[in-house]
Amino acid sequence: MSYSDVLCHSINQDHPEAVLTMARSLTKQDVASAAVVHVSEEGLKIGGRHYSGRPFEVSISFKRPVESMGMVKTAFLQMCKQVEGGSPTPSRYHREIGQPPGWRVYWPDWTPFLIALAIGVASFFYIYFFPDTRISILRWIKDVVGMDTIRFCVHFAIGLHSFQTITAWYLMKRIATFKFTVKQVIIWSMVVQFFGIGSMLKLLPLVYYSKFASEEDSW
Repeated sequence: MSYSDVLCHSINQDHPEAVLTMARSLTKQDVASAAVVHVSEEGLKIGGRHYSGRPFEVSISFKRPVESMGMVKTAFLQMCKQVEGGSPTPSRYHREIGQPPGWRVYWPDWTPFLIALAIGVASFFYIYFFPDTRISILRWIKDVVGMDTIRFCVHFAIGLHSFQTITAWYLMKRIATFKFTVKQVIIWSMVVQFFGIGSMLKLLPLVYYSKFASEEDSW
């Protein structure tokens, strides 16, 4: 069973009403049954039958291809909400969940805290490499925290961020079935430096369908 078949089965089993609603919206007719029959990064297909017994099949194309197959289900459900709420039709849907415009990086609500933390860590690095700094606030931090503590924190941060970066690269280039581009890997590695271990945990759904998991044994 392919990954596409797995996603089709998951959507049909978990959200049958959403699939039926989407089919009725697209066909503009009363549909008796409907199911997702194919998914891809570009969109998906829904097939089924009218009450008359006549079969039908409709296609939904995303405005932009999603970054990975794992995001298709989330994007489809969001489109269903748009249809149920009377918003623009799926063909005019522009934004996938977790995919803001620009660099397409998910920014949590607590990003300001992480930025403040990054500034604090950066100040430790500056003091570490320039202990004789004349910047008053940095000299105050040095006097309060102590140079030994600053050295320990810097060494720990270098080790931690190196581990995070190497792990992110390994997961995205060696484990994940989705073929990430070099640009995407570089951006994600930069994000790892701010978001820490939590950003790597977001890669677990990609690793789940990895080359180490046998599709025949798992499904």
